[in-house]
Amino acid sequence: MAARQGWRGWGFGLALLAALILVVARASDEREFARLLKQSAPAWLFVAVLLQAATYLSQSAVWRAVLRRTRFRVSLGALYAMSFAKLFVDQALPSAGISGAALIVHGLERRGVARGPVMACVVVETMTNYTALILALIVALGMADWIGEARTLVWGATAVLIALSGALIVFLLRLSRGDGGHRPPRGFARIPGARTLLHALSEAPPELAHSARVLTEATGFNFIIHLLDAATLWALLRAIGVDAAPTSVFTAFMLSALARTLGVIPGGLGTFEAASTGALTLMGVPLAAALSATVLFRGFSFYLPLLPGLWLSRGELRE
Repeated sequence: MAARQGWRGWGFGLALLAALILVVARASDEREFARLLKQSAPAWLFVAVLLQAATYLSQSAVWRAVLRRTRFRVSLGALYAMSFAKLFVDQALPSAGISGAALIVHGLERRGVARGPVMACVVVETMTNYTALILALIVALGMADWIGEARTLVWGATAVLIALSGALIVFLLRLSRGDGGHRPPRGFARIPGARTLLHALSEAPPELAHSARVLTEATGFNFIIHLLDAATLWALLRAIGVDAAPTSVFTAFMLSALARTLGVIPGGLGTFEAASTGALTLMGVPLAAALSATVLFRGFSFYLPLLPGLWLSRGELRE
């Protein structure tokens, strides 16, 4: 049943994406796409590749922030491969990032890291991921002056995400402290990777999982991931000849990330593209350019890493 629902979600997302492309193609003049090709600067595509490669390095630094306080050492290359695999698992099994917990556990234990530090990596990664997302949204919306009448709706959706994320973080903190009065909600264990996360909460050493320094560093590296993703979108706009303000592109990207996070479609397929195209258009980017940059971004950040992510995830999850 879960697999069937997953395939339905993918199908709906692809249909939504196809509909979006069709609508934009009909609304835009063919000469607009020709002009984009004429003004394109392919060198910026290479910049976008480098920026996306750096996101996996920042993801690896989150785990190193924990492991650096222990006697265990894992090579940066191994952590980099794990970050690719985790991306695939989180995208293929949408569960608010929880599904990647099992991969982190298997990957680090295969490399000789003790159970306690491994579980601390899981807890720190899960909590700081949401903390960084909330901070990035607040910063982005604080810089936005072009949202206009949509501001109330955007802030309302952000408030919902902050409330849900805050509740999850508090829940994780209480469980990881061994507070027997707080138990997971009914059905929580059915989420892919949730059982691994629950074990992590009980086994993670508090001096690692609750260290203010570790949490601050990990939050910073997760925040950098959002900056690098937004910079990738900006570079792709430059690649098709559009010079947009970096701060506005960052806000547009975070609005798209908000739609992707609150959506139920795997990987935000279709919803992210619609939100990104709409936000970029709202800030003055031509419709055809907004869609082109968004589709390119999804190709660089989502579709291209899927094949190596699938291959690496099978290796990481192998007993």
